[in-house]
Amino acid sequence: MKYFVIMGATGDLAKTKLYPALAETYSYNTIQKSVRFIGAGRKECSQEQYRQLVNESLKDRDWKLDFVQDMDYVQLDLEQVSSVESLINHYNIEEGDELIWYMAIPPQAFEQVIQTLSQIKEQYPHINQKLVFEKPFGSDLASSQKLNALLQKSFQETEIYRVDHYLGKETIQNILALRFGNTMFEPLLNNHYVESISIDVWETRGIDGRAEYFDKSGIIKDILQNHILQTMALMMMEGPIAMESEYIRNAKYNLLRSLRPIQHNDAILGQYTGNDTVKGYIQEEGVKPDSQTETFVALTSYVDNARWEGVPIYISTGKRLSENKAEIRIKFKQSFKYFAHIDEECNPQQNELVIQIQPNEEVYYTVNAKFPGKGMCIQPVKLHFTYDEAFGQRSQGAYTRLIDDILEGDQSLFIRSDEIEESWKYVDPLIQSNNVEKRELILYESGMNPSDIQFS
Repeated sequence: MKYFVIMGATGDLAKTKLYPALAETYSYNTIQKSVRFIGAGRKECSQEQYRQLVNESLKDRDWKLDFVQDMDYVQLDLEQVSSVESLINHYNIEEGDELIWYMAIPPQAFEQVIQTLSQIKEQYPHINQKLVFEKPFGSDLASSQKLNALLQKSFQETEIYRVDHYLGKETIQNILALRFGNTMFEPLLNNHYVESISIDVWETRGIDGRAEYFDKSGIIKDILQNHILQTMALMMMEGPIAMESEYIRNAKYNLLRSLRPIQHNDAILGQYTGNDTVKGYIQEEGVKPDSQTETFVALTSYVDNARWEGVPIYISTGKRLSENKAEIRIKFKQSFKYFAHIDEECNPQQNELVIQIQPNEEVYYTVNAKFPGKGMCIQPVKLHFTYDEAFGQRSQGAYTRLIDDILEGDQSLFIRSDEIEESWKYVDPLIQSNNVEKRELILYESGMNPSDIQFS
């Protein structure tokens, strides 16, 4: 029997992500009957109140909701061994059973939770445990190393699942299929043919009342260190020996390890100001009036290996920007010199491979083709596909896929300890306290396009 315990069961993450994912999973009929889902937290909550909370979080979803009646709530303090023992005894969890802990809790609680569950493992060595951690895992290189060291005293890496929900997105997973399943792309993805790569993750929204979290993290820890670096690793890594979790994670680690250290002039940090309709960052409720927290970062990265030597990777991510988008754009070197000056109306462009993650899940490749009529006039056209058009169905939600993989024990979409440490090592120069204190942030007006922000 498997017991999937959602810690922080009444919190925002559980309500907005985990319960919808469970509803979708049940609707696809992929949940095994031998799995028991349990909500847990420090708050007192009756079974009726809990099930009503879960139903409320799903009221706008067109999925089967009968599973909610099978869910329990348990008042539990993961910092107390006796509290965990009570749960084990209440459900008669025994040898051979699997106890999955999904930590939808504040990251500052991770250290004490690891110590508690390490003691539980000593007392109940025949109960299999899996520990699932939401981001951020650590707040810098030193803290992530400390957490990993604590875990490694009692748990194997196969028992640890570090979540980056971006890796559960269908378009991100499709990077591997696109690269290694198509002869036309993989031979071209190197410094002989690629001029540059851009990775942009933009949001029009602000911090949405999350000042307590965001003002301590900033956009570098919130987006760059995890989502963007993981996406970059998949897009630029060498081919794995096989499409299996450890080989994929080996390849990602090798790519992250090859990142050239950030230099002072590689990055530009910004903070949004208000306009007639929205507040500026320092006017947001809960933000310190002298906050030096960045809400935008533009970064030029390089990978120092034979495949990518000299190819710039332009990264930008931020809040209160001109549009919502997340995309990878690969620009190939110019190859249309024979056609460029034949006709003034001709508009040949460099070939681009674009993987759009949001707002639409699609992939397209721009090619130059002859415009109908007399003369050799070429213009760019798109070859593209979307999931709806190609497969006749929408893709599963990221958390739906991740929950399935946790239950199946597939770690392909989860981050290994060495990967997480390399990611923190890379961004550490931007987040060290001595650097934060002397930052000169570029101020940009809410709603601006990054290309219009004046960088000095």
